[in-house]
Amino acid sequence: FLGVVIDSKLNWIAHMHYIRKKLRTMTGAICRIRHSIPAELYLKIYNALFESHLSYGISVWGVVLKERSNDSLFITQKHCVRILFGDLDSYLDKQSTCARTRPYGMQILGHKHFEKEHTKPIFNRLKILTAQKRKNTDCDSALIPLLACFPY
Repeated sequence: FLGVVIDSKLNWIAHMHYIRKKLRTMTGAICRIRHSIPAELYLKIYNALFESHLSYGISVWGVVLKERSNDSLFITQKHCVRILFGDLDSYLDKQSTCARTRPYGMQILGHKHFEKEHTKPIFNRLKILTAQKRKNTDCDSALIPLLACFPY
C-alpha cells in the first residue's frame, strides 16, 4: 500500500527486496539514458529517478538500515553514483579484460585492475547522503517538531 510493503512480522525484509529491485531498475534506466543528457543534469536525474525512491518512507522502514558498508541498498546506491559521476574511461578500460584487446605490455592484469573506484569523494563533492545518513537525518528532522510539543 502506497509503496511500502509490510509483512506479518514487521521485519521489513520484503520491503527491502522491493526497494532494492526498484533501485536497480532505476540504475539500469539511468545507465541507458546518461549518454543522451548533458552532464549538468546528472544530479537532477539522480535525485528524480533514484533518490526519490530511496528516501520515500525511510523514517519508517529505515530501522533496518545498518551502519555497515555491505548493506545491499548502499551497494546499489554506490553503483548508481559510479555510473553517473564516476570515471567512465577507467570503468570502460576495466571492462576490456581480454588480453588480445589490450596494448602490448599491458596484458597482465594486476590487483589495481580489479579495484573499484571509491565513492566517498563523490558523495562528499556532490553532497549526496548515503542511505544510512539519510535515514538519520529524516528521523531527526521528524522528531524535532514532535519534541517541541512536549514541555519538560
